Order: sequence, then C-alpha cells, then structure tokens
Amino acid sequence: MASSLGIYIEDTMIKYAKVIKEKDSIKVDSFNVMFYDDLHKALEQIINETNSYKIPICTNISNEIYGYVEVFAGLSKNDIKSTVDIEFEMDCNEKSYNKDSLEMRYIVMNDKENSEKLKALYIAANKADISKKAQFLGEYRLQSITPISSSITNLVEVGDKDNIAIINIEDTTKITTILNGQIYRIDTIDIGMKNILDEINKTENSMAKSYDICKNITIYTQDIQATQSEGNEHLEDIMPTLYKIVTESKKMLDSAFGNVTKVYLTGSGTVINNLDLYFQEYMINTKCEILKPYFLEGGNIKTSVKDYIEVNSAVALALNAAGFGMKELNYANSASALNTDVMAKLKNMFKVTNGKKGEAGGKSGKLNVPINMSFKGPLTPIEKLMLRGTAVALVAAIGFTGFSNYVMKQIDTKEQEVSNSLSKTNSELAKMDSQLSTINSQASSYTSMIDAINNLNNPDADSSDDSSSIGSEFKERIISKDAIPNLLTKIMTKIPQKVKITSIENTEDTHIVIQAESSQYEQLGFFKGLLATEEILVDVKSTSGTKEGEVIKVTIEGELP
Repeated sequence: MASSLGIYIEDTMIKYAKVIKEKDSIKVDSFNVMFYDDLHKALEQIINETNSYKIPICTNISNEIYGYVEVFAGLSKNDIKSTVDIEFEMDCNEKSYNKDSLEMRYIVMNDKENSEKLKALYIAANKADISKKAQFLGEYRLQSITPISSSITNLVEVGDKDNIAIINIEDTTKITTILNGQIYRIDTIDIGMKNILDEINKTENSMAKSYDICKNITIYTQDIQATQSEGNEHLEDIMPTLYKIVTESKKMLDSAFGNVTKVYLTGSGTVINNLDLYFQEYMINTKCEILKPYFLEGGNIKTSVKDYIEVNSAVALALNAAGFGMKELNYANSASALNTDVMAKLKNMFKVTNGKKGEAGGKSGKLNVPINMSFKGPLTPIEKLMLRGTAVALVAAIGFTGFSNYVMKQIDTKEQEVSNSLSKTNSELAKMDSQLSTINSQASSYTSMIDAINNLNNPDADSSDDSSSIGSEFKERIISKDAIPNLLTKIMTKIPQKVKITSIENTEDTHIVIQAESSQYEQLGFFKGLLATEEILVDVKSTSGTKEGEVIKVTIEGELP
C-alpha cells in the first residue's frame, strides 16, 4: 500500500488530497480546500493534519509558459533537444522573456498537419517559484513539481483513439486537448475563478466566504428557469467571466485538429451548480460533463462525488507519485530546485559578521569560518558537504560549457551550409545569364538572315542594305521564294542552346550546307537529328567533325523538303 499527498497551490488558495494506492485500487483518504496568508505555515499545517511527513509529496508549478516547436521525425533525441533549446531561446528573445529565470521542459508528439514532422510542446516555469516551493517542502519527501495542465489527465482513462478536452477552471483556465490518445495542445485563458472570487470579495471582504457563496449559486439555463432568487444574488459577478471562458474555449476547440467528442470540466469553477449544462448550451455538438476521477466510478467512497471533484487538481498531482503522469515534465529535480536546507548550511559556513574578531557591533566585516574545520584526519559531514557542492558546481560548469560549444558548432555548420547554397545558386544564375545572352545573339543573327531573304524577294528593297551581300547568294536559285525564310525560322526555333551556326549556304537547287560548332558532340548530334526528324531537311548527312581546342566543328548537308 503506497500513499502520496497532492498539494495544489494558488495565490490565496490551497487544495490538498492524500491518495492511497493498493494494487489496482485507488482511494482518496483525506482532502480539503483552505485559504492562506502565510504559505509556509499553511503547508506545515497540511503536512501535520494528513500525517504526511514520510510519504511522497507532489505539487504544481505556477504561471507557466507554453510554446510549440516543429522538428523533423528523423532527428535523434539529442538533435531534437538542441532544436527545442534553440527555438525556446529565440522565443524568449522575441517575447522579451528572461531565459535565465526560466526552467524549461518539453514533450514530443506527432504533428497532425505533417506526418514527416513531430511537434514539441515546451513548458517553461519560473525558477524562483520552483525554488520557493522546494524550500517550503524540501524538508519533507518532495517528489514532483509538475504542470497541472498535464497532470490533470491522470484522472481520465484515455484510449488510443480518444479525442477529448479537459477545461480546468482554477485561478486561470487551462484547456488540455487530447487527440488520438496523446496531449496535443495546452491553451491558457487568463481569466478564471480568481476573477469571480475577486468580484464577490468586493462586497463580502472574505475569499473563503466568497468561495462558499459560489458553491450555493446555481446557473439557470434556457431550459431551466429559476424558481427562487435566494442564493443567486451574485450571478452578475459570475456570468460575465463564465461567458468569456465558454466562448474562448469553444473558439479554441473549434480550431483544434481532429474532432473533439467530449469536454470534461474540472477545477474550482465546478462548485457552481449546472456549470456543465451552461457549457453544453454553447458546445452543442460536443458532450460536456463534470470530470469525475475514473477510479471513483461505482467505488466505495466516504462522501459525495462533488466534494472529491472540488479537489481534482490535488488528486491528479498526488497520482504522479503513484507512477502516473509524465516524468519528463517533473521540475523537482531541476537545478533551480536544489535543497535549500543544504544551501542554508553552506551560507552559514561562510557568512559575514560585524565587529572585531567576529563580535557583533563593530564596523569591520570578517568571514566567519567554523573553527572546527580541519583537513587532518577523516572529513567531517560539513567538509563532505562542501566537497560535494564544489563537485556539483564543477560538473555543471563543464556541462554548460560543453553544451554551449555544441550549440555554437551547430549554428556555424548551418551558416556554412546556407553560404554554400547561396554561392552555388548564384553560380547557376550566372551560367543561365550567359546562355541567355548567347541565345539572344544567335536569334539576332538569324533574324538578320531572314530580313535579308525578305529583302531579296522584295523588288523595292534598298540595294544598299547590309543584307544585300547575303541576298546575292540566293538570286539565281530556282526554289520557292518562301523556302529559305521558312528554313531559317525552323532552325531558329529548334536549335539547341549550346550549338552555334557559323554559315548556311544554298549551294545548288534545294541543297543546303550548314556549318555548325559546339563544345559537345552530343549537342551537334542532337541538332542533326532534329533537322531530320522535324523534316527541316531531308537526306541529312554530316561530317564526323573536327575539334579545334574546345570547339567541335561539323558540316551538315541536306535537301529542302
């Protein structure tokens, strides 16, 4: 039989629940809700009342930040971690977060939009908040500090194909969306029971009384009309906040990938009667119900289910110690959650005192080192503690340096890859520009030849035109007047880019001789083939070609069709 204590902490309220697990049976042994002024004293009182000095204690992080990072599915765990770390740092810079004050954890899930990618959900918490809770609970068996948004799923049996959402209305509202059996999104609405209690407290002057008032308020939906107004005088303080929560929740769930078939409501908001019916009016196509821990269904319980539901958040946290939840989202083992009792001992060993020779009341400060410290003989517990602290600090420094060097190396590698890609692209663009210039030059040459032929067939053409020398070669040929222009037009449209024609002659009747050159044999062969297959010429023949330097020259002959 194993016991654990879950403590859910908010600004003025604490919920706690002691859970006992025996084999497959889970029982909530003791629980309550209390308001506090001094957190340390309140926690001591809870530990004492529940006799939880020697059992695991689980609590929550506060004011956490959520973000998402896309990563390729083929990356290793180390590469995924590096990618998430880099993206998290970039988000901090963009949103003006102090990265050094935050402790980040993440989980990885499938990306619904792209099967070749994964999506990492990171959750960052304030190191000061973690350290504060570790300080107050460190003298007991503090086992986990986790986000309530992920721990709340401990209360629901989720199948591999389930699409559900859990709306947890505490001080603020958190929506945990589960698609195909895994957490897919966590959204935060920055309003919740704190807003409702603050409004009621303006007239009642007591947060505890304001909370009790909420437990006696009933929301009347369109189908259920109010039969009495007693106990509902604070509806005007409640309904505006609930309306914002339900409309914002619906908007977020409507945009979720996948069909959310059921919505569970939990948190302090569920003390308001008919809350599930109110949500159902807005989420018509989705079943809405109050979240009842699955292990209470049909079980032997001491009190009403509604009282258990009130402390769902604390019960969910307590289950983390029983093997539930996600270990990768446990912040209790982070560097910012060091045992403050150990830190206090180290601080006392090297504290500065005023006065002469350590006496109080003087003006000068001196380092107060215990006189029983000696490096002779066996190490004392204090000396062992110092050595361990030094070793931890040294290992942490080496690890941080190594990780920093690794990240910088990855960044330099990526920058070099980008630079090489740009260089290669610019080179290819330069080649394309050169080829385009060659094509334009050849097109201009062929156009001049066509103009010369047209002038030859035009009796009114100016005999002094530059093309007359070319036209004189064709004056006595007995061929159709359009044959040569058609030939040149076809050649101009079909000639390969890397082939250049240096001469075209109509030696006799329909016989055509073409002098061509290129840097590649296959280009000249391709050109010859085009002349034949496209029937630009018939009976096409060519020489084997002569190579002069890098240029290959061939003579192609054929008859006009």
